[in-house]
Amino acid sequence: MPFVNVSSSTGKTRFRYTISTPSSASAEAIQPGLPVLFFFHALALHHVFHTQFSDRKLRKFNLVTFDLRWHGETKSDTVPPVYGQEEAAEDVIALINALQLPPCHFVALDMGTTIALQIAVKIPEQVLSLFLMSHICLDELPEIFEGRTELFQLYTSGLPDSDNDVANGFVQYTFSKDMSNLACALHYSSIVTDLSNWSPEHHDEYRLISYEFFRIRKPHSRESLSRISCPVKLLQGGRSLIYPPSYTKELMRNLREAGVNATMEIIPDAPHYLCVDFGKEVNPMIHDLVVESLHNSNDLVPPTPTGTVVSPWDRMLRDHGWDPTKKHALDDDDLEKFTGSGRDTLWLDE
Repeated sequence: MPFVNVSSSTGKTRFRYTISTPSSASAEAIQPGLPVLFFFHALALHHVFHTQFSDRKLRKFNLVTFDLRWHGETKSDTVPPVYGQEEAAEDVIALINALQLPPCHFVALDMGTTIALQIAVKIPEQVLSLFLMSHICLDELPEIFEGRTELFQLYTSGLPDSDNDVANGFVQYTFSKDMSNLACALHYSSIVTDLSNWSPEHHDEYRLISYEFFRIRKPHSRESLSRISCPVKLLQGGRSLIYPPSYTKELMRNLREAGVNATMEIIPDAPHYLCVDFGKEVNPMIHDLVVESLHNSNDLVPPTPTGTVVSPWDRMLRDHGWDPTKKHALDDDDLEKFTGSGRDTLWLDE
């Protein structure tokens, strides 16, 4: 998994990126002539798209993702005073240019949706379709901001076990307190990197990316949204403890009023980070949106790979406890190992 250096108004960044092609889980470059799906990950889980990158139908395309600033193995030389959706979009546009990517189909989750939508209104010609899962593209809800504030203050408090308590609260945010074996492995394999990136000497970075980014985000005007020239699909988890379906319906209404071709689906039993365990529902929707776009432009749909495909994170996740045969099983030993205790902690106190 290679790196590329970019520069923007907020400094220099060395982005870690991942490319999967039909024949390679970790390629050095995209396969020419194939559509490119460009993935924007969620807060804290920089390899959250394992289920998509191991899907045979999706692997007929080029799949590209990257570690956001202050996530994973991406490193930067500065800590800017402000880092919101515009600054993040500027960084990602620089990455797209450095990789010389053609117009792409954007797939995004959680905070990644904020950045993806910002790029879609800024350079609409770069975006062929927009698949937004568990979007956060409107003003923050007061009760959610209160929860983010509580977690931020706890994490930076220096109190004993505060990092474990925040990790447990984050589990509620992402998976609604119902973690599968795969979700545990994703969480466990990310937490060491996250704690390193957001250690006490890097609390400014943690504040910018986990708190301020969400606090200062702004919804787009109708005029801005009208610049989007591609179809948009919104996906919501019915079991999300964070945002209600009305939050997604409001964005769909805003898009449609701006003349954008926007649709919405709800997966009834899915949590906020729904793409991890609901690939059977999510992946065909991603595939169909891309194929529909190809048909509309009279482009050929590439064939599905015939061999076995694995994600670039397969071995790492197995090393951190993922057992594909367990699927959605989670026993007490798993809970103790991956979250540190079986107790409920805070995100939204019930």
